[in-house]
Amino acid sequence: MSTKYKKFRSFLLPKEIVDLLFLLAHVAPLSDNKESEIIVGFAFVNDILSKSNQKRKHEDYPFHFNPMASTYLKIKYGNNYKDYSHWLVMNKIIWGDNYHEGKATSYYLHAIISYIDFNSRLLKENNIKSEEIKEIIDTYCVRDNIEITLETHAINRIEGNQKNGIYNNWYRIKVLITKTNRKFLTRDYEDDATFINNSPTHIKKMGSYYKKNLKIDYDGAINHSINKYNIEFKESRTEQEQVSAHKRYSSRISSINSIYNGSVNKSLRFTRNDTNKRLDTNLTNMASDLRKFIVGYENMSYLDLSNSQPVLFNIILKTYLDTASDDLKKEIRWYSEITLSGQWYECLQNLYNLSRDECKEIWMQIAYSENNHYLQVKKVFKTAFPEIYSLIEKIKEVNYEQFAIELQLIESKIFIDEICRELVNQNIIPHTMHDGLLVPIEHEQKTLDIMSSILKSHLGALPKIKVEIFKL
Repeated sequence: MSTKYKKFRSFLLPKEIVDLLFLLAHVAPLSDNKESEIIVGFAFVNDILSKSNQKRKHEDYPFHFNPMASTYLKIKYGNNYKDYSHWLVMNKIIWGDNYHEGKATSYYLHAIISYIDFNSRLLKENNIKSEEIKEIIDTYCVRDNIEITLETHAINRIEGNQKNGIYNNWYRIKVLITKTNRKFLTRDYEDDATFINNSPTHIKKMGSYYKKNLKIDYDGAINHSINKYNIEFKESRTEQEQVSAHKRYSSRISSINSIYNGSVNKSLRFTRNDTNKRLDTNLTNMASDLRKFIVGYENMSYLDLSNSQPVLFNIILKTYLDTASDDLKKEIRWYSEITLSGQWYECLQNLYNLSRDECKEIWMQIAYSENNHYLQVKKVFKTAFPEIYSLIEKIKEVNYEQFAIELQLIESKIFIDEICRELVNQNIIPHTMHDGLLVPIEHEQKTLDIMSSILKSHLGALPKIKVEIFKL
């Protein structure tokens, strides 16, 4: 095959996990596998590592995880998907919680320090010297057309090692795309391209603009993530906090790498969620402190709806006004005044006597958890807003996730189907982040006018819209 026509899929994965994958293929290979268990392992681990960023409400959960339904796995990996997933679980590359009836199995990565232990035990049990790993890796790279290089992130001149607990070694991996592995190495990227091509005009233009223009200052973003990890690690009081710090660090590294040369690496995402109709992209799943490293960000404005989900709840509440009791009408008016002025979390601070961030978490518990969870927390809210609390409980009665889904559907309709459509009609192509828009700074005022007009038409009053401009 001519070098000119070779295409590769790239990954950036933690060294400890990759070493274990190669060792396991050497000592406990998957029999009768149609694809390399190593390459499938790369794809599985990358899916968990990169897509776990989408679970933003679980940001402090110590392990990366991603729900993967059997239908998705079968389409992506073929009829042998069970063999691959079982091999990965049994050999401690990943673990799964397949005990939830009616739910997709969530697959998790272990804590990074666990992979160190797994590797050590495997080497000892099979009488393999640590320096022999390189030879094993080279052998399998030749077999499977894999190129691999080590990338070490120096943290304040500290080498990553077990003594200081800082793990910062990554493998940059390039896998040759073939007819048989193409389905799981490039499927998501190709599905997104199909979605963009078949979308309404404004989404098609947004998707094309996004894929053509989205770039990131790789070195700046990596250094920022390294420094943040170093600070969080030093401030950790327990091993679990150290594990969580590494999880946040690796999430940042993964999201940075997904944008860096994203078109070539087949890692740029731009699709619409089937359930909540949001546009899911690398930007929507990226930590907000990394936005400043988007190339051109210094010439952009970010506009977002303050207290967005509590504000958009007003649209649901309005549907109850005609049949509402006087008490409910009074509560709805009070709630509307607070949320539209951008003071919702300040209101919760007064109720709970807690910090703003803690009150954001409390709102999540009230709005998005099962009705019988966090009862003590909800009791305070119920005392202040008894009628509204009853409505939230009613919406969540059959499916507790329905409340969040309804708010997200409202958000996506307003922002994607109305605001973004009008912006594109005015030749302004935005990057979206659910309830926020990133636009060239010269279009800031026009974007603000359009957002204000459309949101006011739905809410009956003008909500607070924050405008942020990059500052050094």
